[in-house]
Amino acid sequence: MVKPSERIARGPLAGLPPIQPLPTAAERAADLIRQYIFEGQFAPGTPLPEASLSEALQVSRNTVREAFRTLISEHLLIHEPHKGVTVRWLTERDVTDIYKLRRMFELGVFDLASGGRLQLPVSVQEEIGKVVAGAEAAAGRAEWAEVGTANLRYHALLVELHDSERINDTFRRLMTELRLGFLAHEDPAAFHGSFLMRNRKIHEQITRGELAEARAELASYLDDAEADVLRAVRQ
Repeated sequence: MVKPSERIARGPLAGLPPIQPLPTAAERAADLIRQYIFEGQFAPGTPLPEASLSEALQVSRNTVREAFRTLISEHLLIHEPHKGVTVRWLTERDVTDIYKLRRMFELGVFDLASGGRLQLPVSVQEEIGKVVAGAEAAAGRAEWAEVGTANLRYHALLVELHDSERINDTFRRLMTELRLGFLAHEDPAAFHGSFLMRNRKIHEQITRGELAEARAELASYLDDAEADVLRAVRQ
């Protein structure tokens, strides 16, 4: 006797793709707040009143609370008694942890590529070049928040070369958290401007196949960036 599950596996229903569950309202609310942090629109210390968010997003206060719980677990928000929920300030320990992971993910691209275990497709190299050009154009307009977003995107594209959704997801959240460190800088032009030319240099080294040189430049870049962000969060 053929079981019903076997009939489906052999019949016309076998080719149907699985349906992906839709995001819940709380997930959409968390995504929106996360995006605002990533783009530099919610700076550290920004209060997020539950009632105001509920009204603005047209969702229940329970939904907002659920979104808050998710983002608190991601180290993006903090809840303090009698003060409510605010966007977190990074600590020195946060910055050190973030840069440890950045070195693992970003320098690992060059280690694997040099050993022939990872490819650097021309299409991705070109996309990185476009991001660099976009950041330079934004700097020319003194739009430093946009420059900061482009910088995060630049490094995310490097990490996407691992071709791992798990790594991509982890790194995206890491870069969102790092944006809080960028926003602690009192002079974003000085901070972001100092790394624009270095992003261009690393990209040009990659396109010329100079992977050892690109890795060395990126390692130095990350050391300097970590020191800059640490100085900002100490202020």
